[in-house]
Amino acid sequence: MKLEKIRISDKEVMPFTIPSGIVMTDPRCAARILNINPFIGIWTTKSIGPEPRKGYREPIFAKYAPGSYVNAVGLTNPGCEEFARELASADIPKDRFILTSIFGANSGEFVKVVKTLEGLVDGFELNLSCPHVQGHGMLLGQDKVIVYEITNSVVSCTKKPVFVKLTPNAINIGEIAKAAISAGAYGIAAINTVGPGLYMVDEHPVLTNQVGGLSGRAIRPIGLKCVREIRQAIGEKPVIIGMGGIECGRDVLDYKIVGANAFGIGSALIGMKDDYIPSYIDVVIREAEEGNHETSDCALNYL
Repeated sequence: MKLEKIRISDKEVMPFTIPSGIVMTDPRCAARILNINPFIGIWTTKSIGPEPRKGYREPIFAKYAPGSYVNAVGLTNPGCEEFARELASADIPKDRFILTSIFGANSGEFVKVVKTLEGLVDGFELNLSCPHVQGHGMLLGQDKVIVYEITNSVVSCTKKPVFVKLTPNAINIGEIAKAAISAGAYGIAAINTVGPGLYMVDEHPVLTNQVGGLSGRAIRPIGLKCVREIRQAIGEKPVIIGMGGIECGRDVLDYKIVGANAFGIGSALIGMKDDYIPSYIDVVIREAEEGNHETSDCALNYL
């Protein structure tokens, strides 16, 4: 299998991204990594809201099992106006697709962020799936009527492609994806973290928020199930960015088989030096293209 570039709107890019909130959370950091890494065709930004948000105090992240993590960041971000200033001065390669993750408590807040960032980005990812912040994310993303309304509001005010990031906790994720596409979404990103879950050490919750979203190796079977259900519901044309526990070429092949067009690698990068990421993703690509059926621990070679 040859992993070729995919077309998103007017750009052809490599079909890999680092999911929102991992590694490339700052435009300057993103610029550095993208300029040394030709394999990341899509830059998915940290989720940006209408106003600055501090999020939760540390600890916000923990490893609860091999290759598996729990986090509750709390949608920390500088707000859309400050992010626009930071993005305008960042040296992002022109041949990459800037997919800006955005959030809000209602349609009006989503639209405000879109209008602020419209001229600086290539597309928007609607975060309707964060599992640990009241009034945002998953609370909205489990109702197909709300998903339709928010997606339609955003699509109506921008000419840029709109992706909707969905929660695996919805029992009807295929129907919700179909509602998003019916509202004009260009594609779907799936999945966000599972949960929330509670991780304890010495009888106490590790995270300040107590509960958080689960990511990494342990959620891969759920990601594959959800992407398959989404593809079956929305048909062949819309783009799906699949993610959830991808570590090696075998995982990429599995996500491609169930319907993903592009692939997000996130938790596997934890602990990895920035300069090693290009070599690691190159290994993943070669494994996938060679049809490697042995799930390897290739990430461990780059820690």
